[in-house]
Amino acid sequence: MEEIYKKLPYTITIDDDLVVCKLIEDMLGLKTFSFSTASEVIHNKDVLNPIGIFVDVHLANQECGLDFIPELVSLWPSAPVIAMTSDTNATLISQALTAGAHDFILKPLRAEETTARLNARREELQKRNDKKQLNFGDIVYDRQYKTLSGPNGKKFISPREQEILTFFIGSNGSVIKKNDIKRHVWGSIAVSDNALDRKIFEVRKAIKSVSNNVEIKSIYSKGLILQLKNHNENKVLLDDMELKINRITI
Repeated sequence: MEEIYKKLPYTITIDDDLVVCKLIEDMLGLKTFSFSTASEVIHNKDVLNPIGIFVDVHLANQECGLDFIPELVSLWPSAPVIAMTSDTNATLISQALTAGAHDFILKPLRAEETTARLNARREELQKRNDKKQLNFGDIVYDRQYKTLSGPNGKKFISPREQEILTFFIGSNGSVIKKNDIKRHVWGSIAVSDNALDRKIFEVRKAIKSVSNNVEIKSIYSKGLILQLKNHNENKVLLDDMELKINRITI
């Protein structure tokens, strides 16, 4: 498997209902590799490097997703594991968290909740790991020196721009709504769309000054996304990777 696959952001969804996998992919605006059992994921562990894992409690072949959570957490310590189920058994939440899941979602899934929980858990893990540097594509944000660097140079950025950039990198390819950026960066302080747009413009300009490969793109009626400019090519690569994984599994 080519090393580039390891650098492209995607999630894993372990659920025997393919509709759920497709929903998660659409909600996040991010590729998700779908597996009907956790055993298949473990079998492919050497070629996978997800930024998040969604695992249903009741899986195909009578597997229980909770039984695999400790191994999933161990294999990908930087990827939050989010358990999910439509089962109303109240004890499942405590069982999932005790097993090591970072969060728990009840079905039917809701787009805003699913995206927010993944992003929040990813940010928590990043803080827990105390990363001094955050990477996306070929850009690097140094938290200690407050600099953004890439192939074309290095640039200092303002505190607000740092927070916005950190939030985008933390989302790792997920679509972010403007209101979510406002809440994350300014909290309860009222901020106009114009003020936010000016700050995002500055972040865009900073990224452009250090890299020709990364951009913040506006998605009509949905929000904003930090992505590699060759996004469509990367999607083809990930689709190709899914085909290879399916052949390995079969």
